Parts: sequence; C-alpha cells; structure tokens
Amino acid sequence: MPNSSIEPPEFDATRARQYLDPESKEALFQQVRRFLEQSLLEGRFRANRPLPSSRHLAGVLGVSRNTVNAAYQELVALGLVESRPRSGLYPIAQPALEPRAIRGLQPTPRTAPVTTVPTRQVDWAAKLPTPRDADLPHAAAHADWTRYPFPFLPGQPELRTFPARGWLRALNTALAGPHLAASVRDAVDDDDELLVDAIRREILPPRGISVGSEEIIVTSGAQQALTLLAELLVQEGTAVAVENPGYVDAWHIFRRAGAELIPRTVDAQGARRDEDGSPTPSLVYVTPSHQHPTNVTLSYPRRAALLREAQLHDQLVIEDDYDSEVRFKGRPTPSLKSLDRTGRVVYVGTFSKFVAPGIRLGFVVADAALIAALRERRRYATKHPPGHLQRALGLFIESGEYHRSLRQHRRHLARKWEVLTASLEEHLPFPLDPPAAGGLSVWVGGPPEFDGTRVTELARERGVLVDAGERFYLADPERRHVRIGFNSIALEAIPRGIEILGGAIRDQLAE
Repeated sequence: MPNSSIEPPEFDATRARQYLDPESKEALFQQVRRFLEQSLLEGRFRANRPLPSSRHLAGVLGVSRNTVNAAYQELVALGLVESRPRSGLYPIAQPALEPRAIRGLQPTPRTAPVTTVPTRQVDWAAKLPTPRDADLPHAAAHADWTRYPFPFLPGQPELRTFPARGWLRALNTALAGPHLAASVRDAVDDDDELLVDAIRREILPPRGISVGSEEIIVTSGAQQALTLLAELLVQEGTAVAVENPGYVDAWHIFRRAGAELIPRTVDAQGARRDEDGSPTPSLVYVTPSHQHPTNVTLSYPRRAALLREAQLHDQLVIEDDYDSEVRFKGRPTPSLKSLDRTGRVVYVGTFSKFVAPGIRLGFVVADAALIAALRERRRYATKHPPGHLQRALGLFIESGEYHRSLRQHRRHLARKWEVLTASLEEHLPFPLDPPAAGGLSVWVGGPPEFDGTRVTELARERGVLVDAGERFYLADPERRHVRIGFNSIALEAIPRGIEILGGAIRDQLAE
C-alpha cells in the first residue's frame, strides 16, 4: 500500500522510473533529487504530511536507501524540505509555479490556481555579442594530429624528443624543500623570482637584451601576452599595422580590442612599409626573427627604418620573437629590442616552441611602467600563471637542462630541415625557392595554377597534414602557397610524407 502522504495515482513506479537513466553521466542520487524536486514543485506532496520513507521510496524507484537518503539531504540543503525531530521530512511551502515537463512527462494539472512563469529557453544568440573578428580567417586547428602518419606541423611537439625526464625532475624538485612554498602559494600579482632571474640572465642576453627584473612579466604563453597588451594599448579605432601574410591569432586579439588592422606586405626582406595611403598606425606588430608564416628574417635596413618610423610617429612596436632560438645557419640577427634606445619596443617571448605548447608559459619585456600596468591587468584576469610550472621552468633553466636540451633539439631540427628541403626538391613538380635556414616550417609557393588549399584537402585524405597558405592572408589572399612544418613529424617519416604530398600536388595540377 503506497504511503499516505503521496497523492495517487500520480506517484507510481512507472512514472517515477522514467526520471532515472542508468546510462546518464549524472549521479543516480542527483537524478532522484531532481525527480523529488519536480514532484515538490508540482505539488504532489501534501504540505502537512511527511515525505515517503527512504525504504518505501527506494522500493518504488528500484534504488538503494543510501541513494534516496543522499537525495533527501540535498533537498534539505536546497531549502525545499525540512526535518522535524521524531516526525520525518516535510515539504516547505514554495511559490506556486507552472508545472514543468521533464524528460517528456506532462504533469497533471492542479485544481488550485497557479501563477504562471514563462518557461521559454534562453536565446543565447540574442544575449551574446557578435565578435568583432567574425570576418577574419582562423588558423588551422589539428587537434587530432596524432592520428595522422605524416603531420607536417610547426606548432606541435615531436613527443618522443620532449625532455620528459629533465622536466619531470624539475617538477618534482619544485614541490620539495624550499621550492614548495613558491609552487603552491597565492602570489597575487607577483611572478616566480627564480624564473624571472633565469629569463633575465639566461634567455635574454643571447638576444642582446639586458634588463632588470621590474621590466619582465611572466604570462600564460604569448597569446596572453598579446591579449594583455591589446587591452592596454588598443582602443576603438586604433590603427595597428600587421604583417600580410601573418599571425592570424594576433589579428583576432587586436580586432577584438577594437583595432583597425593595417596590412603590410611581406617580401624576401620581411614586412615593408606600404605607401598606399593607409592610416599611420599607433602600434606595429612584427615577427622579425622568423616571420610567421613565411620564415623570412626582417632585414637590418628595414629594422632600422621601422625604429626610425616609430620614433618619428610616436609609435609602439610589439616584437613577437616566438622561435628566435631555432636557427640552423649563420648568426642570429639582433632583436629589435636590443636596437631600441627609446623604450618603444615591447618584446614578447615564449617557451611554447621548444619546451612544449601545452606548458603555456611566456613573458613580456618592456619599460617598467608598462610592465606594472600589465601586472595589474593580469591580476584581475588570472592573477598569475601556475606557480608550480613557473618554479619548475626556473629550475629547468637554472640546472642547465634547458640549454642542453635546446642544443640537442636544434641539431635534430637542422637534420629534419635538411631532409625536408632535399625531399621537396626531389618530389615537387616545380622549383623550390631557397628556404630560410631556421624556424619550424618551410613556406612553399607554386606557379599560378597551384592551389595550396586544394592540395591540403587531397593530402589530408592520404594521411598528410600541411597548412594552406590562404589562411594567413588578411588582404589579397593567395592560394598558391602551403606551409610545411617539421617540428612534430619524425625524421624518418619525412621522405615518404613529402613523396605522398608531391603526388597530391601533381593530382591537383592535373585537375
């Protein structure tokens, strides 16, 4: 005989069990709680009678008494049910609501009048703003790149060459002894002093940069660095010069901050100042060491001209030095920051291209006043990057493991570059322009009838991942380029992968 506190026939096993889904990811006691909550709101329990016992309800629902008790405890915590000593659990009077339909069940209408509340779903399209950058292209995302036998990608690591032992040792040390406090503390807006000192003493001098710790801030990768800079330096309508082709993610970051993007054409000497009547920018964004994506190096005359122009027009220059350490021939060119004497160059560095993109650590070097403003901005966004990762990276650099691994990685990349360029010369059906001896990719251009976008589709079908050059253009997009990375692919897989890519190119040209 059913409990007298429940109004039959609404409360029956068939109806109750329809609320429970054993395949659901939601915990069973939460499903029971949701069923009871709905029944309370529909008025199926009398206010002056106790709720059914856990034994009885467990039998009706076919669940354990512990499951029912857990659901009852949540209802008490939500204020829908109260416990009366030596009497049981009783419903607490709630504002009358229109009965809700859950999982396809239509509640039985109540005879007492109720105040109806609209039950329409949220119109998120109306509530969410339209992004300012909705018209910009997106960089290719290859989340499933490990499934492909020939991933010619620059932005993903070759997993077997990652210095796992050294990095694991640094992570463990960072949680021991005097390092534990730095790893687990709430640093508010401070950075790990060991990492900042390692950047100042070990990372920046080879780039010709000498600064104090107050001129460095650690960020969650280069993207957070660019986002913080855009929030501070870009207002609605601010003209920002960017390279074309260039770094797509930077375009999105600046546009979202309200920038008007001014494309600057890239040729064999890097970005040039186009005399096309476009507005004089307030901010210039460049990747001078290895231009993204063409890999060319900004020539010294253009570097000097860029700095003169910045001084003349009171401009700021953001130098994104994302892979300056990856050079295979000759001496590295000096950074723009090392040539700057007026504090106009803001230097952005990252550890993503060598250590690993998943670690998400980078840094900004700039005048102390700008760093202080970035620090305050970061505090109310993310406070600081994870202390454990910061301390581990500082230890990784201080121990010498960073530079040892970097030298090995550079030699390995140089060998990959040699094999890749030789394979391209063998299998491309058109001449290969001399590629830059550095970076993590080769920018390949073909004849007018070459369609790089179509080639990427054909290549993907055959297990080869490359990036279509068309994606990297802000203005006047060209389809006759592909970017072939070699960071993620194994050395021994390169010749066969390029042979397959060459076949896809020939098939496209035949089309």
